[in-house]
Amino acid sequence: MIDPSGCFVPSRRSTRFLSRAGPSGSVSGLSILLCLLAPLMAAPLPALGQQAAGDVELQFVGSLLTTVGQDNGSETQGLFQAKAGYFLTDRIEVGAFPSLTLSRTTIRSDDWPDVPDQSSSETKVGMGVFSTYSFLTAGATTVPYVGGQFYRIDVTNEDEGGWLGVNAGLKFYLSERTAFDTGGNALMGVGQSEGVLLHLQVGLSFLL
Repeated sequence: MIDPSGCFVPSRRSTRFLSRAGPSGSVSGLSILLCLLAPLMAAPLPALGQQAAGDVELQFVGSLLTTVGQDNGSETQGLFQAKAGYFLTDRIEVGAFPSLTLSRTTIRSDDWPDVPDQSSSETKVGMGVFSTYSFLTAGATTVPYVGGQFYRIDVTNEDEGGWLGVNAGLKFYLSERTAFDTGGNALMGVGQSEGVLLHLQVGLSFLL
C-alpha cells in the first residue's frame, strides 16, 4: 500500500507476496530503503561559510606577538584588535583595525656582565590595514585565507616606520554568520622598525 507521502509501505499481504516475488521484489525493497533514507537526506547540513560580496565582517582577536633579530633586546606583547572588513567579492576582503597592545620589553646587557638586564612595561594604541583572499568552496564549513597587512604598533611613536608582510589563517564556521578564526602574520620592519614581527591570533568573526 502507499502512504500519504507516496512511499511504499508493505502490508501483511504484500510482505507475503514479496517473499515469493524473486528478483522483481528487489525493486520494491529499494523503494522502501529510499523512503527510510529520505528523512536523513533532508536533515539540515552543517553550518556553511556564507560570506558574499557586500558583506561587512566584524572580527575580535587576541594575539601573542614576539620580535626576533633585534640587537641586545626582545619584546613580547599581548595584542587585541577589532577588525572591520568589507567583501568586494565573495573571496576578496579589505579592511582596517585599531589595536591595543600590552608589551614587556627586555634589554640585555651582554656587553656589561656586571649590569643586570632591564625590563619595562607599556601600553600602546595602534592602527592597521589588511586585505585577504578566501579559498571559498561550495559546501565549505572551513574557509582558509591568505593576504597582506600593514601595521603600526604605536601611532604616537614617530620613529616607528611600521610593519609590512603577509597573513594566513582558517575560519571554522559555527553558524551561517559566526566563525572561529585562527591565523598568523609574518611582518618585516619598515624604515626605522627593525627585525621580524611574528604574530599569532585567535578570535571570533561575525558577518553583518
